[in-house]
Amino acid sequence: MSTQKVETNDTLLSEQAVAEYLHKNTSFFLRHDHLLAELELPHTGAGSAVSLIERQVAVLREQRQELKRKLQHLTQTARDNEHLLERIEHLILGLMEAGGDTELLRRLREGLREDFHADAVELRLFADDSAKERELFDKVIGRGEPVCGHIAPTQAHYLFDKAAEELASGAVIPLFTPSDHHCIGLIGIGSIDPRRFHAEMGTTFLRYLGAVVARLLRKDGTA
Repeated sequence: MSTQKVETNDTLLSEQAVAEYLHKNTSFFLRHDHLLAELELPHTGAGSAVSLIERQVAVLREQRQELKRKLQHLTQTARDNEHLLERIEHLILGLMEAGGDTELLRRLREGLREDFHADAVELRLFADDSAKERELFDKVIGRGEPVCGHIAPTQAHYLFDKAAEELASGAVIPLFTPSDHHCIGLIGIGSIDPRRFHAEMGTTFLRYLGAVVARLLRKDGTA
């Protein structure tokens, strides 16, 4: 039986070369199982020595713990999403029962403040001659989706009036008609917590909320 050589011309191999060789020849220790009895690996920080099998068991145990932590995280995320969907359903059903834009705004404010911890909620509808206001939010309207994070002072003042001075982060939701995708107004949501709304957060719920409110407003003939 031929023997695969690890060294050539009596030249010592580097640790990296040995590691690469063993990685490519995973059956090496099957052919030379007597070496397993001689291998010893030190405990990290312990000073004593353990066998290769003991180290492998320790590694597998660490991997199992990591998988357990990931599973727990996924389970908690699933629970959080389920609770979020329940709150969204409650809010949307309440909006659908509103009788007019005044009642709609009241329910929108109450729902977002109580269930979603918002500190300020406002609905601003554009008039036919509101070119200046549309220009103020041209980037938000141009993106066609909600924007989260720090709101510029002029935008915050338009949305929240004097309350803007107390807000540190927020979300702006453009309202588009379903037929011609025309922006009829904005929903402003503000928070005194600078970390409550940030640019990297998901906007699926906010986009859905904006679509529902826009349809309800058109249905009531308020825009």
